Amino acid sequence: MKNNTINDLIEVLRDGESADRMAAAETLAALGSAALPALSNALGDADPRLRMWAAYTLGMGGDVKSVPALTRALDDGDPGVARWAAAALRRIRDAAGGCGCRFC
Repeated sequence: MKNNTINDLIEVLRDGESADRMAAAETLAALGSAALPALSNALGDADPRLRMWAAYTLGMGGDVKSVPALTRALDDGDPGVARWAAAALRRIRDAAGGCGCRFC
């Protein structure tokens, strides 16, 4: 996948209508590791909407490689971003079969 296409999808996450954002998130999640760098970078963007959508999309992708970036996003100053990062981490954990503790 070309970086231009990934960057275009990131821009839809930033500025698109709700249905377009959802479609872009699904496409980026399906791209897997190719989209991880752009989505991880988006978690540091000035726009909290983009950070929320990036966290959501990383959760959809379910790649454990996104855990460090999502863990940092738990401390985001925007509570919505922190909530979506937590939800994404739970989704990744659940997809991996739990965290390994006796409670999961």
